Amino acid sequence: MSGPLAWVADGRDRLLTYVRRRIREPEQAEDIVQEAIMRVIEQERRQVIEQPLAYAFRVADSVIHNRARRIVADHGPVDTELACALPLADEVLDYRQRFDRFRAVLDTLPPQRRAVFVERHLEGKSRQQIAQEMNISVEAVKKHLVRAMVDLAGCVDDGPIRPLPRSRAHD
Repeated sequence: MSGPLAWVADGRDRLLTYVRRRIREPEQAEDIVQEAIMRVIEQERRQVIEQPLAYAFRVADSVIHNRARRIVADHGPVDTELACALPLADEVLDYRQRFDRFRAVLDTLPPQRRAVFVERHLEGKSRQQIAQEMNISVEAVKKHLVRAMVDLAGCVDDGPIRPLPRSRAHD
């Protein structure tokens, strides 16, 4: 089979074998594989996934993890020492792909507009600081920021990229 969903036909059996090895109830493997495939297909509708089968393996891990978490929730508290605070693999991939799209659009902005945006939103500088450092007016800084936001709008489908926590300079 060829085409956009060829990976499903080519890799479904491998994915099923993988899932059966990772769970205690092999009779649930078929449901897990189907759910993982559906999630990948839904994600492919929103964005290009370069290696959908590899992504499907990670999504299957997430599905297994989520099902285990539901079972534990039904049976009582879990030892918090065992819980992992890290994001799931499909969340990490989604974030990275959204960030890459954001970065690509950011790199196409005119140099001064990009610099103003980075200084304000990534470095946390005030409009006044940026204006002084770049030797432009505060109004010019505001215009660059508005235009940058317009240029960047829509490059990330599922909401804004959240910057790393930082101290925020106030205007």
